[in-house]
Amino acid sequence: MGGRKAQRVRVCPICGSTRLRKESPLSGWLTPEIWVCPDCGYRGPIYGEIEVEVGEDGAKREEREG
Repeated sequence: MGGRKAQRVRVCPICGSTRLRKESPLSGWLTPEIWVCPDCGYRGPIYGEIEVEVGEDGAKREEREG
């Protein structure tokens, strides 16, 4: 049917990794939102976003900057 959907994914501003995680569950609630990259060690409030095309089966099809 529809085929593909675009999904936005957070990326590390230093190394481009998509494995960014919030520093703690309270990050963004009681304290400013802080993101941590396990690949390069980045820690800060800034992140990038890319759009990823996802097929009906959930598989990633194509990446493009958003």
